[in-house]
Amino acid sequence: MVLEAAEAAAVDSIPVPPEHLESGRWISGDGGVALLSWSNEPRHELLPRPLIEHGGRVLGYCGYLGEPEDDERKLLDSDRLGDAAESLGGCFSVFRADEREVQAATSIARVCPVYHAEAGGVFVAGSRALLVHLVARAAVTNMVRPPVDLDTMALQPMVRHGFFTNDETPFAGVRALPAASTITVRSGGRPDIVTAPLPEVLPAPTGARAARERVGRLGEALIKAAAPLARHDEPVNLALSGGRDSRVMASILRAAKVPMTATTHGFADDPDVILGTEIARRLGIEHKVTQTVTAENQTSVDVAHPFLRAYDIIRTCEGMTSAYERVNNWAPYTLTPKTSGSGGETLRGGFLYDQKDQSPAGLRKRVESIFKSGSAFLTPEANARAAELHGEWAERAENDGAGVLDLLYLFYRSGRWIVGSHTATLMNGPYYHPFFDNRVVREALALPATWRANEEVVFRLIETLAPEIAQVPPEGKRWRFEANSPRRLREWPAWRRRAAVLPVGRTSGFNWRKSYDENFLAILRDQVMNAPPELFDIVDERRAKEHFATVPKGWANQTWHIYTLAVLLSGEWRDARPDLPDVTIPIP
Repeated sequence: MVLEAAEAAAVDSIPVPPEHLESGRWISGDGGVALLSWSNEPRHELLPRPLIEHGGRVLGYCGYLGEPEDDERKLLDSDRLGDAAESLGGCFSVFRADEREVQAATSIARVCPVYHAEAGGVFVAGSRALLVHLVARAAVTNMVRPPVDLDTMALQPMVRHGFFTNDETPFAGVRALPAASTITVRSGGRPDIVTAPLPEVLPAPTGARAARERVGRLGEALIKAAAPLARHDEPVNLALSGGRDSRVMASILRAAKVPMTATTHGFADDPDVILGTEIARRLGIEHKVTQTVTAENQTSVDVAHPFLRAYDIIRTCEGMTSAYERVNNWAPYTLTPKTSGSGGETLRGGFLYDQKDQSPAGLRKRVESIFKSGSAFLTPEANARAAELHGEWAERAENDGAGVLDLLYLFYRSGRWIVGSHTATLMNGPYYHPFFDNRVVREALALPATWRANEEVVFRLIETLAPEIAQVPPEGKRWRFEANSPRRLREWPAWRRRAAVLPVGRTSGFNWRKSYDENFLAILRDQVMNAPPELFDIVDERRAKEHFATVPKGWANQTWHIYTLAVLLSGEWRDARPDLPDVTIPIP
Protein backbone atom coordinates (compact mmCIF):
# COMPACT_ATOMS: atom_id res chain seq x y z
CA MET A 1 0.00 0.00 0.00
CA VAL A 2 2.89 2.37 0.78
CA LEU A 3 4.33 1.92 -2.72
CA GLU A 4 0.92 2.57 -4.23
CA ALA A 5 0.64 5.72 -2.10
CA ALA A 6 4.09 6.81 -3.32
CA GLU A 7 2.97 6.59 -6.95
CA ALA A 8 -0.11 8.69 -6.17
CA ALA A 9 1.96 11.16 -4.12
CA ALA A 10 4.37 11.68 -7.00
CA VAL A 11 1.52 12.88 -9.20
CA ASP A 12 0.31 15.21 -6.46
CA SER A 13 3.67 16.61 -5.43
CA ILE A 14 5.84 16.90 -8.54
CA PRO A 15 4.89 20.05 -10.53
CA VAL A 16 5.25 18.32 -13.91
CA PRO A 17 2.36 16.93 -15.98
CA PRO A 18 2.16 13.20 -15.14
CA GLU A 19 2.43 12.19 -18.77
CA HIS A 20 5.94 13.69 -18.81
CA LEU A 21 7.16 11.71 -15.80
CA GLU A 22 9.11 8.49 -16.16
CA SER A 23 9.23 6.31 -13.05
CA GLY A 24 11.66 3.68 -11.86
CA ARG A 25 11.77 1.39 -8.84
CA TRP A 26 14.09 -0.98 -7.00
CA ILE A 27 12.73 -3.20 -4.21
CA SER A 28 14.71 -5.46 -1.92
CA GLY A 29 14.11 -9.20 -1.90
CA ASP A 30 11.99 -9.09 1.24
CA GLY A 31 10.18 -5.93 0.20
CA GLY A 32 11.42 -4.02 3.24
CA VAL A 33 13.53 -1.46 1.35
CA ALA A 34 12.65 0.44 -1.82
CA LEU A 35 14.20 3.19 -3.93
CA LEU A 36 11.79 4.95 -6.28
CA SER A 37 12.44 7.62 -8.88
CA TRP A 38 10.46 9.99 -11.07
CA SER A 39 11.92 12.30 -13.68
CA ASN A 40 10.88 14.41 -16.65
CA GLU A 41 14.45 14.55 -17.96
CA PRO A 42 15.05 12.82 -21.28
CA ARG A 43 17.45 9.91 -21.48
CA HIS A 44 20.75 11.58 -22.39
CA GLU A 45 24.42 10.86 -21.71
CA LEU A 46 24.81 14.22 -19.94
CA LEU A 47 21.91 13.62 -17.55
CA PRO A 48 21.90 11.17 -14.63
CA ARG A 49 20.28 7.79 -15.02
CA PRO A 50 17.29 7.55 -12.67
CA LEU A 51 18.53 4.42 -10.85
CA ILE A 52 22.02 2.91 -11.04
CA GLU A 53 22.64 -0.62 -9.76
CA HIS A 54 26.06 -2.05 -8.88
CA GLY A 55 27.44 -4.53 -6.37
CA GLY A 56 24.13 -5.16 -4.63
CA ARG A 57 23.38 -1.48 -4.19
CA VAL A 58 21.20 0.97 -6.06
CA LEU A 59 21.84 4.70 -6.36
CA GLY A 60 19.84 7.72 -7.43
CA TYR A 61 20.73 11.40 -7.22
CA CYS A 62 19.33 14.84 -7.95
CA GLY A 63 21.31 17.64 -9.57
CA TYR A 64 24.67 16.77 -11.07
CA LEU A 65 28.07 15.37 -10.12
CA GLY A 66 31.44 16.82 -11.05
CA GLU A 67 32.74 13.59 -12.64
CA PRO A 68 29.57 11.48 -13.07
CA GLU A 69 31.06 8.13 -14.07
CA ASP A 70 33.78 8.07 -11.39
CA ASP A 71 31.60 9.72 -8.75
CA GLU A 72 28.72 7.31 -9.22
CA ARG A 73 31.10 4.40 -8.65
CA LYS A 74 32.53 6.07 -5.52
CA LEU A 75 29.04 6.57 -4.11
CA LEU A 76 28.10 2.97 -4.81
CA ASP A 77 31.33 1.37 -3.55
CA SER A 78 32.01 3.43 -0.44
CA ASP A 79 31.15 1.87 2.92
CA ARG A 80 30.55 5.40 4.24
CA LEU A 81 28.24 7.30 1.91
CA GLY A 82 28.81 10.60 3.72
CA ASP A 83 32.58 10.45 3.30
CA ALA A 84 32.20 9.78 -0.40
CA ALA A 85 29.69 12.57 -0.87
CA GLU A 86 31.81 15.06 1.10
CA SER A 87 34.73 14.66 -1.32
CA LEU A 88 32.78 15.13 -4.57
CA GLY A 89 32.24 18.15 -6.78
CA GLY A 90 28.85 19.19 -8.13
CA CYS A 91 25.44 20.17 -6.74
CA PHE A 92 23.55 17.11 -5.62
CA SER A 93 21.60 15.08 -3.13
CA VAL A 94 22.17 11.34 -3.06
CA PHE A 95 19.94 8.35 -2.23
CA ARG A 96 21.34 4.83 -1.84
CA ALA A 97 19.78 1.51 -0.82
CA ASP A 98 20.64 -2.14 -0.46
CA GLU A 99 18.91 -5.19 0.99
CA ARG A 100 19.14 -3.95 4.58
CA GLU A 101 19.42 -0.16 4.66
CA VAL A 102 18.59 3.12 2.99
CA GLN A 103 20.74 6.26 3.06
CA ALA A 104 20.50 9.83 1.83
CA ALA A 105 23.11 12.60 1.80
CA THR A 106 23.24 16.33 1.09
CA SER A 107 26.07 18.49 -0.21
CA ILE A 108 27.24 21.42 1.89
CA ALA A 109 25.13 23.96 -0.06
CA ARG A 110 22.09 21.58 -0.11
CA VAL A 111 20.35 23.43 -2.94
CA CYS A 112 19.27 19.91 -3.86
CA PRO A 113 17.48 18.98 -0.62
CA VAL A 114 16.71 15.79 1.24
CA TYR A 115 13.50 15.66 3.30
CA HIS A 116 12.75 12.86 5.72
CA ALA A 117 9.99 11.58 7.98
CA GLU A 118 9.20 8.53 10.11
CA ALA A 119 5.65 7.33 10.79
CA GLY A 120 3.80 4.06 11.30
CA GLY A 121 7.02 2.05 11.30
CA VAL A 122 8.01 3.42 7.90
CA PHE A 123 10.98 5.70 7.18
CA VAL A 124 10.75 7.93 4.09
CA ALA A 125 13.37 10.20 2.52
CA GLY A 126 13.05 12.08 -0.74
CA SER A 127 13.72 15.26 -2.68
CA ARG A 128 10.12 16.54 -2.43
CA ALA A 129 8.79 17.37 1.03
CA LEU A 130 5.13 16.83 0.12
CA LEU A 131 5.85 13.44 -1.41
CA VAL A 132 7.68 12.36 1.77
CA HIS A 133 4.80 13.65 3.87
CA LEU A 134 2.07 11.92 1.89
CA VAL A 135 3.87 8.57 1.95
CA ALA A 136 4.48 8.83 5.69
CA ARG A 137 0.83 9.80 6.23
CA ALA A 138 -0.30 6.83 4.14
CA ALA A 139 1.59 4.51 6.49
CA VAL A 140 -0.42 5.88 9.41
CA THR A 141 -3.85 6.37 7.83
CA ASN A 142 -3.83 3.35 5.47
CA MET A 143 -5.08 5.74 2.78
CA VAL A 144 -3.54 5.85 -0.69
CA ARG A 145 -4.32 9.58 -0.93
CA PRO A 146 -4.26 10.87 2.65
CA PRO A 147 -5.07 14.47 3.58
CA VAL A 148 -2.20 16.88 4.18
CA ASP A 149 -1.38 17.63 7.81
CA LEU A 150 0.25 21.06 8.05
CA ASP A 151 2.43 22.06 10.98
CA THR A 152 0.98 25.54 11.42
CA MET A 153 3.44 26.79 14.02
CA ALA A 154 6.37 25.76 11.83
CA LEU A 155 5.20 28.34 9.28
CA GLN A 156 6.26 31.28 11.46
CA PRO A 157 9.50 32.03 9.51
CA MET A 158 7.39 32.43 6.35
CA VAL A 159 5.64 35.45 7.88
CA ARG A 160 9.01 37.04 8.61
CA HIS A 161 10.99 36.28 5.46
CA GLY A 162 8.95 34.28 2.98
CA PHE A 163 11.26 31.26 3.42
CA PHE A 164 12.42 28.96 6.22
CA THR A 165 15.30 29.90 8.52
CA ASN A 166 15.52 26.43 10.04
CA ASP A 167 15.18 22.79 8.98
CA GLU A 168 11.41 22.57 9.46
CA THR A 169 8.85 22.33 6.65
CA PRO A 170 5.12 23.12 6.38
CA PHE A 171 4.31 19.42 6.71
CA ALA A 172 3.91 17.71 10.07
CA GLY A 173 6.75 15.33 10.80
CA VAL A 174 8.88 16.30 7.78
CA ARG A 175 12.27 17.98 8.15
CA ALA A 176 15.04 18.98 5.79
CA LEU A 177 18.29 17.09 6.29
CA PRO A 178 21.02 19.55 7.39
CA ALA A 179 23.81 20.59 5.05
CA ALA A 180 26.65 18.08 4.52
CA SER A 181 24.74 15.38 6.36
CA THR A 182 23.94 11.72 5.86
CA ILE A 183 20.91 9.92 7.26
CA THR A 184 20.99 6.13 7.56
CA VAL A 185 18.22 3.72 8.49
CA ARG A 186 18.84 0.00 8.80
CA SER A 187 16.08 -2.60 8.89
CA GLY A 188 14.40 -2.44 12.27
CA GLY A 189 16.52 0.52 13.39
CA ARG A 190 16.08 4.25 13.98
CA PRO A 191 17.36 7.02 11.70
CA ASP A 192 20.95 8.07 12.39
CA ILE A 193 22.15 11.50 11.15
CA VAL A 194 25.85 12.32 10.80
CA THR A 195 26.99 15.81 9.78
CA ALA A 196 30.44 16.38 8.31
CA PRO A 197 32.63 18.99 10.05
CA LEU A 198 32.99 22.44 8.53
CA PRO A 199 36.32 23.43 6.96
CA GLU A 200 38.92 24.98 9.25
CA VAL A 201 39.05 28.75 8.79
CA LEU A 202 42.59 30.10 8.51
CA PRO A 203 43.52 33.75 9.19
CA ALA A 204 43.30 36.28 6.38
CA PRO A 205 46.54 36.76 4.42
CA THR A 206 48.69 39.86 4.62
CA GLY A 207 49.86 41.27 1.31
CA ALA A 208 48.77 40.86 -2.29
CA ARG A 209 51.03 37.89 -3.04
CA ALA A 210 49.73 35.89 -0.10
CA ALA A 211 46.17 36.83 -1.06
CA ARG A 212 46.62 35.52 -4.58
CA GLU A 213 48.06 32.27 -3.22
CA ARG A 214 45.13 31.78 -0.84
CA VAL A 215 42.63 32.48 -3.61
CA GLY A 216 44.45 30.05 -5.91
CA ARG A 217 42.88 26.90 -4.43
CA LEU A 218 39.42 28.45 -4.64
CA GLY A 219 40.09 29.36 -8.29
CA GLU A 220 41.16 25.80 -9.06
CA ALA A 221 38.00 24.43 -7.45
CA LEU A 222 35.85 26.85 -9.48
CA ILE A 223 37.50 25.81 -12.74
CA LYS A 224 36.85 22.16 -11.90
CA ALA A 225 33.26 23.08 -11.00
CA ALA A 226 32.78 24.51 -14.50
CA ALA A 227 33.90 21.28 -16.20
CA PRO A 228 30.36 19.78 -16.46
CA LEU A 229 29.27 22.81 -18.52
CA ALA A 230 31.95 22.12 -21.12
CA ARG A 231 30.50 18.68 -21.90
CA HIS A 232 27.58 20.14 -23.85
CA ASP A 233 27.68 20.47 -27.63
CA GLU A 234 26.44 24.05 -27.52
CA PRO A 235 27.66 27.15 -25.68
CA VAL A 236 26.44 27.80 -22.16
CA ASN A 237 24.09 30.76 -21.84
CA LEU A 238 25.29 33.06 -19.05
CA ALA A 239 22.93 35.58 -17.47
CA LEU A 240 25.40 38.49 -17.33
CA SER A 241 24.30 41.44 -15.23
CA GLY A 242 27.69 43.10 -15.08
CA GLY A 243 27.60 42.77 -11.30
CA ARG A 244 30.26 41.16 -9.18
CA ASP A 245 28.97 37.58 -9.21
CA SER A 246 28.13 37.23 -12.89
CA ARG A 247 31.47 38.72 -13.94
CA VAL A 248 33.25 36.23 -11.67
CA MET A 249 31.24 33.48 -13.39
CA ALA A 250 32.28 34.83 -16.80
CA SER A 251 35.89 34.70 -15.59
CA ILE A 252 35.51 31.10 -14.45
CA LEU A 253 33.98 29.96 -17.74
CA ARG A 254 36.75 31.72 -19.66
CA ALA A 255 39.48 30.08 -17.55
CA ALA A 256 37.80 26.68 -17.88
CA LYS A 257 37.57 27.15 -21.67
CA VAL A 258 33.80 26.71 -21.62
CA PRO A 259 32.15 28.15 -24.78
CA MET A 260 29.55 30.72 -23.75
CA THR A 261 27.13 33.37 -24.86
CA ALA A 262 25.78 36.07 -22.57
CA THR A 263 22.40 37.72 -22.08
CA THR A 264 21.64 40.95 -20.22
CA HIS A 265 18.23 42.44 -19.54
CA GLY A 266 17.53 46.10 -18.81
CA PHE A 267 17.24 49.65 -20.08
CA ALA A 268 19.89 50.79 -22.55
CA ASP A 269 21.51 53.04 -19.96
CA ASP A 270 21.20 50.67 -17.01
CA PRO A 271 24.51 49.91 -15.28
CA ASP A 272 23.81 46.20 -15.88
CA VAL A 273 23.65 46.75 -19.63
CA ILE A 274 26.60 49.15 -19.77
CA LEU A 275 28.88 46.92 -17.73
CA GLY A 276 27.63 43.64 -19.20
CA THR A 277 28.30 44.95 -22.70
CA GLU A 278 31.80 46.07 -21.72
CA ILE A 279 32.65 42.76 -20.09
CA ALA A 280 31.36 40.76 -23.07
CA ARG A 281 33.36 42.98 -25.46
CA ARG A 282 36.58 42.47 -23.55
CA LEU A 283 36.03 38.71 -23.36
CA GLY A 284 35.05 38.55 -27.02
CA ILE A 285 31.83 36.62 -26.45
CA GLU A 286 28.47 36.91 -28.16
CA HIS A 287 26.21 39.18 -26.12
CA LYS A 288 22.49 39.75 -26.41
CA VAL A 289 20.72 42.63 -24.68
CA THR A 290 17.01 42.23 -24.05
CA GLN A 291 15.73 45.77 -23.79
CA THR A 292 13.18 46.75 -21.18
CA VAL A 293 10.34 48.51 -22.97
CA THR A 294 8.93 51.56 -21.25
CA ALA A 295 5.66 53.08 -22.38
CA GLU A 296 5.68 56.71 -21.27
CA ASN A 297 1.91 57.05 -21.53
CA GLN A 298 1.10 53.67 -20.01
CA THR A 299 -1.42 54.09 -17.21
CA SER A 300 -1.77 50.52 -15.89
CA VAL A 301 -0.36 47.01 -15.95
CA ASP A 302 -2.20 43.71 -16.16
CA VAL A 303 -0.95 41.00 -13.81
CA ALA A 304 -1.98 37.44 -13.05
CA HIS A 305 -4.61 37.02 -10.37
CA PRO A 306 -2.74 36.77 -7.03
CA PHE A 307 -4.42 33.45 -6.23
CA LEU A 308 -2.88 31.91 -9.35
CA ARG A 309 0.50 33.36 -8.40
CA ALA A 310 0.22 31.79 -4.94
CA TYR A 311 -1.21 28.54 -6.33
CA ASP A 312 1.71 28.09 -8.73
CA ILE A 313 4.44 28.86 -6.24
CA ILE A 314 2.93 26.65 -3.54
CA ARG A 315 2.72 23.74 -5.99
CA THR A 316 6.28 24.27 -7.18
CA CYS A 317 7.99 25.29 -3.92
CA GLU A 318 5.78 23.28 -1.55
CA GLY A 319 4.72 26.19 0.63
CA MET A 320 8.30 27.19 1.42
CA THR A 321 8.52 30.28 -0.81
CA SER A 322 6.34 33.40 -0.70
CA ALA A 323 4.19 34.47 -3.65
CA TYR A 324 6.11 37.75 -3.56
CA GLU A 325 8.71 35.77 -5.52
CA ARG A 326 8.28 34.41 -8.99
CA VAL A 327 9.73 31.10 -10.18
CA ASN A 328 9.55 29.20 -13.44
CA ASN A 329 6.49 27.16 -14.29
CA TRP A 330 6.88 23.86 -16.07
CA ALA A 331 7.88 23.96 -19.75
CA PRO A 332 9.06 21.23 -22.14
CA TYR A 333 12.60 20.16 -21.27
CA THR A 334 15.43 21.57 -23.40
CA LEU A 335 19.11 20.60 -23.24
CA THR A 336 20.53 24.13 -23.59
CA PRO A 337 22.87 24.58 -20.60
CA LYS A 338 22.52 27.75 -18.51
CA THR A 339 24.21 29.41 -15.58
CA SER A 340 24.41 32.74 -13.77
CA GLY A 341 26.06 34.46 -10.83
CA SER A 342 23.52 32.94 -8.42
CA GLY A 343 25.23 31.78 -5.25
CA GLY A 344 28.14 34.19 -5.47
CA GLU A 345 27.22 35.65 -2.10
CA THR A 346 29.10 32.77 -0.48
CA LEU A 347 32.29 34.21 -1.94
CA ARG A 348 31.39 37.56 -0.35
CA GLY A 349 30.66 36.52 3.23
CA GLY A 350 26.94 35.71 3.05
CA PHE A 351 24.83 37.91 5.32
CA LEU A 352 28.01 39.66 6.47
CA TYR A 353 28.36 41.33 3.07
CA ASP A 354 25.49 43.78 3.60
CA GLN A 355 26.05 44.18 7.34
CA LYS A 356 27.26 47.75 7.85
CA ASP A 357 27.62 47.57 11.62
CA GLN A 358 30.15 44.82 12.22
CA SER A 359 30.66 45.56 15.89
CA PRO A 360 29.89 42.61 18.21
CA ALA A 361 26.58 44.27 19.17
CA GLY A 362 25.72 44.92 15.51
CA LEU A 363 26.41 41.32 14.56
CA ARG A 364 24.31 40.00 17.44
CA LYS A 365 21.44 42.27 16.42
CA ARG A 366 21.57 41.02 12.82
CA VAL A 367 21.50 37.40 13.95
CA GLU A 368 18.48 38.18 16.09
CA SER A 369 16.68 39.85 13.15
CA ILE A 370 17.13 36.74 11.00
CA PHE A 371 15.02 34.78 13.47
CA LYS A 372 12.76 37.46 14.98
CA SER A 373 12.11 40.02 12.22
CA GLY A 374 8.49 41.17 11.98
CA SER A 375 7.57 39.87 15.42
CA ALA A 376 4.69 42.36 15.65
CA PHE A 377 2.89 40.34 12.96
CA LEU A 378 3.07 37.10 14.96
CA THR A 379 1.37 35.64 17.99
CA PRO A 380 3.22 35.12 21.29
CA GLU A 381 3.31 31.37 20.62
CA ALA A 382 4.91 31.88 17.20
CA ASN A 383 7.45 34.30 18.64
CA ALA A 384 8.31 31.80 21.38
CA ARG A 385 9.02 29.19 18.69
CA ALA A 386 11.39 31.64 16.98
CA ALA A 387 13.13 32.46 20.26
CA GLU A 388 14.08 28.81 20.69
CA LEU A 389 15.68 28.69 17.25
CA HIS A 390 17.42 32.02 17.77
CA GLY A 391 18.91 30.85 21.04
CA GLU A 392 20.80 28.04 19.33
CA TRP A 393 22.65 30.54 17.10
CA ALA A 394 22.87 33.48 19.51
CA GLU A 395 25.29 31.57 21.73
CA ARG A 396 27.58 30.87 18.76
CA ALA A 397 27.37 34.52 17.69
CA GLU A 398 28.85 35.64 21.01
CA ASN A 399 32.23 34.31 19.91
CA ASP A 400 32.01 34.55 16.13
CA GLY A 401 29.21 36.80 14.90
CA ALA A 402 30.79 37.22 11.46
CA GLY A 403 31.13 33.47 10.95
CA VAL A 404 27.56 32.88 12.13
CA LEU A 405 26.16 35.36 9.59
CA ASP A 406 28.18 33.60 6.90
CA LEU A 407 26.80 30.19 7.85
CA LEU A 408 23.23 31.38 8.31
CA TYR A 409 23.28 32.62 4.72
CA LEU A 410 24.65 29.31 3.44
CA PHE A 411 22.36 27.08 5.51
CA TYR A 412 19.10 29.01 5.15
CA ARG A 413 19.23 31.69 2.45
CA SER A 414 21.00 29.37 0.01
CA GLY A 415 20.04 26.06 1.56
CA ARG A 416 16.33 26.84 1.96
CA TRP A 417 15.30 29.95 -0.05
CA ILE A 418 17.16 29.14 -3.28
CA VAL A 419 15.81 25.58 -3.31
CA GLY A 420 12.41 26.56 -4.73
CA SER A 421 13.73 28.53 -7.70
CA HIS A 422 16.49 25.96 -8.26
CA THR A 423 13.95 23.14 -8.42
CA ALA A 424 11.73 25.16 -10.75
CA THR A 425 14.65 25.84 -13.07
CA LEU A 426 15.81 22.22 -13.17
CA MET A 427 12.36 21.12 -14.29
CA ASN A 428 12.94 22.72 -17.67
CA GLY A 429 16.60 22.14 -18.50
CA PRO A 430 20.16 21.66 -17.20
CA TYR A 431 21.19 24.58 -14.99
CA TYR A 432 24.63 24.66 -13.42
CA HIS A 433 25.68 26.41 -10.22
CA PRO A 434 29.49 26.40 -9.88
CA PHE A 435 29.21 28.74 -6.88
CA PHE A 436 27.17 26.06 -5.10
CA ASP A 437 29.61 23.30 -6.04
CA ASN A 438 30.36 21.08 -3.05
CA ARG A 439 34.15 21.55 -3.23
CA VAL A 440 33.92 25.25 -4.06
CA VAL A 441 31.82 26.00 -0.98
CA ARG A 442 34.27 24.14 1.22
CA GLU A 443 37.20 26.11 -0.19
CA ALA A 444 35.29 29.37 0.27
CA LEU A 445 34.44 28.61 3.90
CA ALA A 446 38.13 28.07 4.64
CA LEU A 447 38.67 31.78 3.91
CA PRO A 448 37.60 34.18 6.71
CA ALA A 449 34.15 35.64 6.17
CA THR A 450 35.41 39.15 6.96
CA TRP A 451 38.02 38.89 4.22
CA ARG A 452 35.51 37.60 1.70
CA ALA A 453 33.11 40.42 2.65
CA ASN A 454 35.63 43.11 1.67
CA GLU A 455 35.54 41.83 -1.95
CA GLU A 456 39.26 41.16 -2.28
CA VAL A 457 38.60 37.46 -2.85
CA VAL A 458 36.29 38.02 -5.83
CA PHE A 459 38.62 40.69 -7.25
CA ARG A 460 41.63 38.36 -7.00
CA LEU A 461 39.62 35.62 -8.70
CA ILE A 462 38.83 37.89 -11.63
CA GLU A 463 42.41 39.16 -11.74
CA THR A 464 43.70 35.58 -11.90
CA LEU A 465 41.11 33.95 -14.17
CA ALA A 466 40.27 36.76 -16.62
CA PRO A 467 42.70 39.68 -16.22
CA GLU A 468 41.22 41.42 -19.26
CA ILE A 469 38.14 42.40 -17.23
CA ALA A 470 39.83 42.96 -13.86
CA GLN A 471 39.96 46.72 -14.38
CA VAL A 472 36.25 47.09 -15.19
CA PRO A 473 35.14 48.67 -11.90
CA PRO A 474 31.93 47.71 -10.11
CA GLU A 475 28.89 49.89 -10.72
CA GLY A 476 28.71 52.99 -8.57
CA LYS A 477 31.52 52.08 -6.18
CA ARG A 478 35.10 50.95 -5.93
CA TRP A 479 36.00 47.51 -4.68
CA ARG A 480 35.56 47.54 -0.93
CA PHE A 481 39.09 46.53 -0.03
CA GLU A 482 40.49 49.55 -1.90
CA ALA A 483 37.76 52.03 -1.00
CA ASN A 484 40.06 54.14 1.19
CA SER A 485 43.01 54.17 -1.20
CA PRO A 486 43.76 57.19 -3.45
CA ARG A 487 41.89 56.98 -6.73
CA ARG A 488 44.09 56.19 -9.71
CA LEU A 489 43.91 58.42 -12.77
CA ARG A 490 42.97 55.53 -15.05
CA GLU A 491 39.80 54.93 -13.01
CA TRP A 492 38.13 58.20 -13.92
CA PRO A 493 37.10 57.44 -17.55
CA ALA A 494 35.52 54.14 -16.46
CA TRP A 495 33.82 55.92 -13.56
CA ARG A 496 32.18 58.38 -15.92
CA ARG A 497 31.17 55.75 -18.48
CA ARG A 498 29.30 53.65 -15.94
CA ALA A 499 27.13 56.49 -14.63
CA ALA A 500 23.53 55.42 -15.25
CA VAL A 501 21.01 57.66 -16.97
CA LEU A 502 17.64 57.13 -15.37
CA PRO A 503 15.00 56.06 -17.92
CA VAL A 504 12.14 58.45 -18.56
CA GLY A 505 9.23 56.02 -18.79
CA ARG A 506 6.69 55.94 -15.97
CA THR A 507 7.02 52.17 -15.50
CA SER A 508 10.74 52.28 -14.72
CA GLY A 509 11.15 51.40 -11.08
CA PHE A 510 7.43 50.65 -10.70
CA ASN A 511 6.91 47.52 -8.59
CA TRP A 512 3.28 46.46 -8.76
CA ARG A 513 3.81 43.96 -5.94
CA LYS A 514 4.32 46.89 -3.56
CA SER A 515 2.30 49.63 -5.25
CA TYR A 516 -1.28 48.68 -6.08
CA ASP A 517 -4.77 50.04 -5.63
CA GLU A 518 -7.65 49.26 -3.28
CA ASN A 519 -9.19 46.82 -5.76
CA PHE A 520 -6.10 44.60 -5.75
CA LEU A 521 -5.76 44.93 -1.98
CA ALA A 522 -9.38 43.80 -1.58
CA ILE A 523 -8.56 40.54 -3.40
CA LEU A 524 -5.65 39.90 -1.05
CA ARG A 525 -7.63 40.91 2.02
CA ASP A 526 -10.58 38.68 1.18
CA GLN A 527 -8.37 35.58 1.01
CA VAL A 528 -6.65 36.39 4.30
CA MET A 529 -9.72 37.31 6.29
CA ASN A 530 -11.52 34.17 5.12
CA ALA A 531 -8.57 31.89 5.75
CA PRO A 532 -8.85 28.90 8.08
CA PRO A 533 -8.59 29.95 11.75
CA GLU A 534 -5.17 28.23 11.98
CA LEU A 535 -3.67 31.23 10.18
CA PHE A 536 -4.26 33.32 13.27
CA ASP A 537 -2.52 30.78 15.47
CA ILE A 538 0.70 32.27 14.11
CA VAL A 539 -0.38 35.63 12.63
CA ASP A 540 -1.60 38.30 15.05
CA GLU A 541 -5.18 38.83 13.87
CA ARG A 542 -5.46 42.43 15.05
CA ARG A 543 -2.21 43.39 13.36
CA ALA A 544 -3.25 41.62 10.16
CA LYS A 545 -6.57 43.48 10.02
CA GLU A 546 -4.77 46.79 10.44
CA HIS A 547 -2.21 45.89 7.80
CA PHE A 548 -4.76 44.83 5.20
CA ALA A 549 -7.14 47.74 5.88
CA THR A 550 -5.27 50.11 3.54
CA VAL A 551 -2.54 49.70 0.96
CA PRO A 552 0.52 49.31 3.21
CA LYS A 553 3.33 51.84 3.04
CA GLY A 554 5.68 49.55 4.88
CA TRP A 555 6.20 45.83 5.45
CA ALA A 556 4.91 45.22 1.92
CA ASN A 557 6.55 41.80 1.72
CA GLN A 558 4.56 40.61 4.73
CA THR A 559 1.37 41.24 2.76
CA TRP A 560 2.43 38.59 0.26
CA HIS A 561 3.87 36.26 2.89
CA ILE A 562 0.62 36.21 4.89
CA TYR A 563 -1.46 35.91 1.71
CA THR A 564 0.61 32.88 0.64
CA LEU A 565 -0.02 31.17 3.96
CA ALA A 566 -3.75 31.90 3.69
CA VAL A 567 -3.82 30.03 0.37
CA LEU A 568 -1.60 27.23 1.71
CA LEU A 569 -3.78 26.65 4.78
CA SER A 570 -6.95 26.72 2.68
CA GLY A 571 -5.86 23.55 0.86
CA GLU A 572 -7.19 24.99 -2.41
CA TRP A 573 -3.78 24.47 -4.03
CA ARG A 574 -4.50 20.73 -4.10
CA ASP A 575 -7.54 21.31 -6.34
CA ALA A 576 -7.49 21.87 -10.09
CA ARG A 577 -5.97 25.21 -11.09
CA PRO A 578 -8.88 27.65 -11.54
CA ASP A 579 -9.40 29.93 -14.52
CA LEU A 580 -9.17 33.47 -13.13
CA PRO A 581 -8.87 36.72 -15.08
CA ASP A 582 -5.88 39.05 -14.93
CA VAL A 583 -6.09 42.02 -12.60
CA THR A 584 -5.41 45.58 -13.75
CA ILE A 585 -3.25 47.76 -11.50
CA PRO A 586 -2.98 51.50 -12.21
CA ILE A 587 0.46 53.10 -12.41
CA PRO A 588 0.64 56.07 -10.05
